[in-house]
Amino acid sequence: MTFLPEVVELKAMTTQLRNKGLIDGRYKYQSDGLICVDDLSGLETLLTEISSGYDSSDDSKVSFDHYKEVFGMLSMMRTIAQKYNKGTFDTFRKLKVYFLHGHRNAILHWSMSMQTVGVLPMNKEQRVRYLDGAENLQVIRQLKEEHKAAVNRSQDCKPSLLSFVNPSITGLNEGKHMSIVAEEGLYEYA
Repeated sequence: MTFLPEVVELKAMTTQLRNKGLIDGRYKYQSDGLICVDDLSGLETLLTEISSGYDSSDDSKVSFDHYKEVFGMLSMMRTIAQKYNKGTFDTFRKLKVYFLHGHRNAILHWSMSMQTVGVLPMNKEQRVRYLDGAENLQVIRQLKEEHKAAVNRSQDCKPSLLSFVNPSITGLNEGKHMSIVAEEGLYEYA
């Protein structure tokens, strides 16, 4: 695994926007950090975003970054499903992608997984830890093996994971969308 502790482009978002024909570069997603899995084509499994300095309370930036991360996580899930689309849904359901969000005086740890077709809830974890990483890597490796086996059996009739993972992905532009998402706010602070 590689942790990139710097502003870096989320390749999963770029891939998904390119698949939608949005290739002009205006909606590139810049994360404050990423964890990539080296032996699985650099797939991204964790995003970080730092929305404000310690004890700062810029709620519009916090809200914007939170919404931005939702689309980032959806893109990561879709990209993994696209890469290993012949894997099984039962295995894919075990997969989680993560988001660490630093703001005010806390770091919140979120995860996203698919429990039923088309439903990708974002869950706030109770404690900040990435110890599930080894188990998560095993799930992706299993998806990879299932994909390879299905590709080798050309008559495979199982549905593609892409039919299960098809969220509406939008690239947010901070200048254009921050005021809109700031009005919505984060429901956890209400």
